[in-house]
Amino acid sequence: MLSRIDQYVVNRFVRTLGVALASFIAIYVVVDLIDHLDDFFVRDLGPSAMARYYLHYMPYIVVFTLPIGMLLATLFVIGDMGVSNELVAIKAAGISIYRVAWPLLRLAFLISLVALFLAELVVPRSNEIRRGILDTRSTVPTGSRSRHLTRQDPAGYVLYAAAYHHGARRATNVTIVRLIGGETQRRIDATQMVWDDEGWLLLNATDRIFADGAEELASHVSMRLPSLSLRPADLARVNREPEQMTFLELRDFIGRARHAGGDASRWLVDLHIKVAFPLASFMMVWLGFPLAARAWRGGKAMYIGWTLLIGFAFFVTVRAGQAMARAGSISPVVGAWSADLLFLLVGVALFRWTRK
Repeated sequence: MLSRIDQYVVNRFVRTLGVALASFIAIYVVVDLIDHLDDFFVRDLGPSAMARYYLHYMPYIVVFTLPIGMLLATLFVIGDMGVSNELVAIKAAGISIYRVAWPLLRLAFLISLVALFLAELVVPRSNEIRRGILDTRSTVPTGSRSRHLTRQDPAGYVLYAAAYHHGARRATNVTIVRLIGGETQRRIDATQMVWDDEGWLLLNATDRIFADGAEELASHVSMRLPSLSLRPADLARVNREPEQMTFLELRDFIGRARHAGGDASRWLVDLHIKVAFPLASFMMVWLGFPLAARAWRGGKAMYIGWTLLIGFAFFVTVRAGQAMARAGSISPVVGAWSADLLFLLVGVALFRWTRK
């Protein structure tokens, strides 16, 4: 049961958060519309298709901007309570400032869980539909290259290629693994895989067959694999991006890439970010409350300034951790959770320095 103070703080916070999110959505849509207006006209998309595009864009925008909205709402609500001496009156009544933070932290945790489920159940499908409306291609352009391809063959093979040239129909640094019951029965590593009139030709290949705990090894200058049913058109399919996959789908994709001998670290960090990013909404309230309780005298201009500064630091930390993890400089777990951990520690320090 919420007390009157809790209800007052929560109601003000929810109203402010709603206004902030509505503003962010409007700004995001206007900027994106200006950026993609030519694409809409080139594809002859009418108002209904454009409306459907932005309707499916909404869940992603909400999840993406929610941490900044939570921070801005916290600074505005707690800061205004400081300006109007409401925080002083609460302290004079013998109520700790930490008691005011408690309902906001509980609400922030619930909102983070909602954002987590939204990011898992709604955003991937919405992103896929949205991109399908704007991009009618089902394959990659002929003259381009794709990197880090992973494909599953109906015959039980998992193929990984470090790079694939669509025009030449040639893959490099290829690993083909056949799995039976989750166990590797056969593994082929080749420097190149080229499509010709007879099918796929593997060059400089090493063929390993595993049976009864033993390994049979054979090297070939060139070899065929007739049972591989994948075709160049299958390799030319547009890859689904991590934001178009759910947590379970991405985890399954990473598992298949690992079985095929691919480097899964670039996707593993995205897997952890799917959990770490929605939980950043809680971290923003955790950091924003003691900051607003200490620095409320600057007014609304200062709240916006702090929001821009902290938001910039947050996104830079997330992107830097993601890039370093993909490059192998740090572990994917550290890369994905570094921003949340940093803000958690800074929030702890600010709470310790905030007067009760």
